Amino acid sequence: MIFSLKGKRALITGGTHGLGMAMAEGLAVAGAELIITGTTPAKMDDALSYYKRKGFKAYGYLFDITNEKVAKENISKITKEIGEIHILVNNAGIIRDQFLNKTNRNGELESLTLSNWQSVIDVNLTGVFLCAREASRIMIENKSPGAIVNISSISRAGNMGQSNYSAAK
Repeated sequence: MIFSLKGKRALITGGTHGLGMAMAEGLAVAGAELIITGTTPAKMDDALSYYKRKGFKAYGYLFDITNEKVAKENISKITKEIGEIHILVNNAGIIRDQFLNKTNRNGELESLTLSNWQSVIDVNLTGVFLCAREASRIMIENKSPGAIVNISSISRAGNMGQSNYSAAK
């Protein structure tokens, strides 16, 4: 271990699977207590069981990071129940692949739906903003130094059918 995060708490959005779990594990190995968010109860249960088996201290909160009121209430709740958040990793992200416009096999034009556009923007961009705003507000109010890490993507140049994802990441 190169550095120690002993005594620090790290909130990882989307920490119930994939890269979020890998980042959470790295922070836990460095000594941080984990606070993970997600939206799927089964994935949360599996993730918390995994962290417990590894000997990591982890708390889980199910909530929608795209809802301003819900995000604000939950980040405040986390702070009251567990203590200060020292690290926020804005990892949560979704994809809803669909070409901006594409002619289908019948020669008809199909377009990216507004709902597919909006859901990706809401999670990958608005959720990042809301969590960062609320966590940094609490850090400032408590005069507590912290770090906010916003996860981007290698799709910066875009992948086929991911105009919404590349715009948000």
